[in-house]
Amino acid sequence: MSDKTPTAKQKKDWLSVVLRSAVSTGILSFLFFKVDWTKIAAVVERSNPIDILLGLFFGGGQIFFSAVRWKILLQTQEIFIPAVKAFELTLIGQFFNAFLLGSTGGDIVRIYYIVQLYPQKKAAGSLSVIYDRVIGLLGLILIGQLLALNFFKLFEANPITRHAVWLFLSISLFILLLFGLILFFPNIFSFEKRKKEKSNFLSKQDFNNLVHAISRYRHGKKENFLALCYSFASHASTLVMAYFATRSLHLDIPFLFLASILAIVSVLISIPVTISGLGVREGLIVVFFQLLGIKVEPALSFSLLVFAMSLFWSLIGGIVYLRYKKPKTDDTINR
Repeated sequence: MSDKTPTAKQKKDWLSVVLRSAVSTGILSFLFFKVDWTKIAAVVERSNPIDILLGLFFGGGQIFFSAVRWKILLQTQEIFIPAVKAFELTLIGQFFNAFLLGSTGGDIVRIYYIVQLYPQKKAAGSLSVIYDRVIGLLGLILIGQLLALNFFKLFEANPITRHAVWLFLSISLFILLLFGLILFFPNIFSFEKRKKEKSNFLSKQDFNNLVHAISRYRHGKKENFLALCYSFASHASTLVMAYFATRSLHLDIPFLFLASILAIVSVLISIPVTISGLGVREGLIVVFFQLLGIKVEPALSFSLLVFAMSLFWSLIGGIVYLRYKKPKTDDTINR
């Protein structure tokens, strides 16, 4: 029985990948065959390179603020990583997010490196990466909720955008509720009671360390506030990058409307129905942009340009990864 279980799980995982790939391929194929590529080429030819460079600059700001946020969360666990190291690992994570299947590949890589650097705090280090992702998502949700309500009447004009916004609001409210319960009412989840029980996945010591790490975040109100502030700064940088993409392509889109669209789309593509949101992202952007009378070709050009801007920093992360040298563990811990 033990030999068959991994095989069944592997088949299930591969089936999931195949199905999500099929959905991504189907949506992208529909869009790519529908558009007039000569019009896309014309849009790209008229683009302003200065706005693209400014967008790339703010794309780097997103990486910087994310690294600072993670450093704060690590310090909450008494892991005092140098700022440069946090920035390097964030860039490396960005690289793997872009080139591994799914959007969490970079998180797994960051967990690997932080555990290698601080093996005595592997539970706390691993949790810091997961919590960093959660805080980042919370910032995006709060931005999206505020702006989605502001443009709600406009979004209702199209049945697809209406359903997308309602799905976003439902998901975001559920996440906020779950986060609030874990943070402010931990007794509901009986963490302290489970400390005395045997875990099938972790040793008793590792589980106790994990519970202790969760407790640090629960009581770190100042650190949570700072991390959330840097989440807003990180997302703001991404939104400004996207705004410069619209300027480069000469698209007349109000900044707040653009920010609301990107926040909604970013949350929805986290639903694992496609590979890294491919297809869903492009399709939703095309439909949302149509609310302003923007045709498919300019909308798809915008999506591709923003993707290329993000890919630029992912490639920088790849260079950092190739040149990355892991310091000696003892030296890092004692620093």
